[in-house]
Amino acid sequence: MKVAEGCCGINSQDLLESFSSFWARISGFRDSDLASELKPKGGLVRTWTVRSTMHTIAAKDYWVHVLGGPGRRFQPWFDRTAKKRGIPDRDFRMRFLYQPFLEHIKGRAVTSNEIEQFMIERLTRHGLRSRMKLQRGWSSTPIQGPSWTGMSEMSYLGLLVNAGRKGSESLWMGSTDYLTAPRSLPDPAECTVELVRKYIERYGPVTREDIAYWSFLRKDQVDAALEALKKDLTKRKFHSSEEYFSLGEDSGDPVEPPGVVILPEFDSLMMGYKDKSRFLSHDRVKKVFGSFAAVNRTILLDGFVAATWKRKKNRAGVTVRASSLRSLRTREKRSIEEEFANYADYQGTKISVEFDR
Repeated sequence: MKVAEGCCGINSQDLLESFSSFWARISGFRDSDLASELKPKGGLVRTWTVRSTMHTIAAKDYWVHVLGGPGRRFQPWFDRTAKKRGIPDRDFRMRFLYQPFLEHIKGRAVTSNEIEQFMIERLTRHGLRSRMKLQRGWSSTPIQGPSWTGMSEMSYLGLLVNAGRKGSESLWMGSTDYLTAPRSLPDPAECTVELVRKYIERYGPVTREDIAYWSFLRKDQVDAALEALKKDLTKRKFHSSEEYFSLGEDSGDPVEPPGVVILPEFDSLMMGYKDKSRFLSHDRVKKVFGSFAAVNRTILLDGFVAATWKRKKNRAGVTVRASSLRSLRTREKRSIEEEFANYADYQGTKISVEFDR
């Protein structure tokens, strides 16, 4: 829970991949440690939030993330998309799709397929188009699917949360069943201010551009939050015209980073700043951030990205191919191999490391 709070959420678009983000930050971490909190009435919850991606966040911060995050920015998109597909307005969707669905699943988790089937039946009952050709991901081949599921919209409205997996399918549960209900819902504008405050506190000093990049809030929302926080903010300029914001007094000497850190793809550190220069030189950014929004797995040496890595399963276990971004000394390679040996113990497999140079 402390790691999820300290990072303002751990990116978990790929749930299994995200477990490695926790391992990299917690000594002796085991998957069961996360699973014991990522459950109904537990300390963690997984939902769409900042950057419009899935994050594992502290359950107590759920409403700050959901009501204060970029969800309001997407609402016009939901309305336009629904209209194009012949689905009536938000009031109709709430009354005749979402509320009946939440009553239907009360007290239990359901698969994505069950949600789709429910929505198809409801749309058909109201004489609306229930199926259409859909483009999924980067595939050029359209598939036949439900014209509307509402999973994203319900999540951004705070009605639905991810509840794990059943085989290859995601599970979903009503937020009132998964979370401890608040006495009353907080004000969205206040939630946005609190979300920005938490980010600055954890990641600061940061710029306006960093805040907008991490949160995917609109510029006017960022400016309004900074205005509300101005009495508590410290502003500085570091060899540039940009303002950097932090909260409170300097806590003292900076903490020394671990010698070697192995991070999965889309790790929250990589996604935490627009300006990557504090851990990655500008000329190497494209080595980590690839085409089609890819964010590669990374290896940090003394706080800076020194290599990216890929894995391939084989009969003996896993082969890791490390692509260095600079020349690596023999002792650095040895340190990387030692850390992957620790990672192998965590994964319960054998890992061999190959370097490209």
